[in-house]
Amino acid sequence: MAGDATTLDSTPLGVIHKSSPLPYYAQLAGILRDAIVAGLLTPGSALPSEAQLGASYQLSRTAVRQALGELAAEGLIRKEKGRGTFVREPRRADLVVQELRGFYDELTDRGYTVDTEVLSLQVLPSTADEATLLDVPTGSEVVRVERLRYADGAPICVTETVVLAARFPGLELRDLRGGSLYKVLREDYGVTVRGGHRMVEAVAADRVQARHLGVRVGSPLLKLSSINLDQDELPFELFTARYRADRTTFQITVTPNRGNT
Repeated sequence: MAGDATTLDSTPLGVIHKSSPLPYYAQLAGILRDAIVAGLLTPGSALPSEAQLGASYQLSRTAVRQALGELAAEGLIRKEKGRGTFVREPRRADLVVQELRGFYDELTDRGYTVDTEVLSLQVLPSTADEATLLDVPTGSEVVRVERLRYADGAPICVTETVVLAARFPGLELRDLRGGSLYKVLREDYGVTVRGGHRMVEAVAADRVQARHLGVRVGSPLLKLSSINLDQDELPFELFTARYRADRTTFQITVTPNRGNT
């Protein structure tokens, strides 16, 4: 017989109604979904085991797994092998890949509070790959900036920006903890981003990235690589960002090919 379920602190969450035309698994998913939305199950908290949920709601293991699978597909929970099932942190960044704006401008326009921690800011010789992409001789000096970006207090991404030191003299002396880097490049150096090439791929967090972003080593990250062009369509910036996949989504707009009308 279906009955009440409880959280770990014995607070009732809801009831499975046997007479309802809604399948048992859908009812359980609805109860847990409502509890997550209401904040009764908080981000990062562990859900009872499948066996505990089954016993509390007097449901089969199959029904419980279906309910949890539905919530996982909705991005509300995550399963960790050997550890259990946890309520996901809410997504905090929704970024548009095509827009010619930086992280700060895009998220502040969406109402987020953005904070920045500068991890490294130094002038170094360019690598062969960097020199090729920036169209300069290998070893040309570049300013390399590594930053940890936050949205509403939560770490979202680790970024690396590489620009030519000769084109942006004194940039390594600037305080880049607040505001938009693109605003600095535009107002102080007369450089505006007009285009670029971007690539998104899935990668695993290494030990350093995991520590900065507050995730486990090997956790999925979304890596965005970009070569940005200035108003003269010359490459001026190499940009790489690794975003927490559980807190970030990318919007990509697909438009019809003019030849397919």
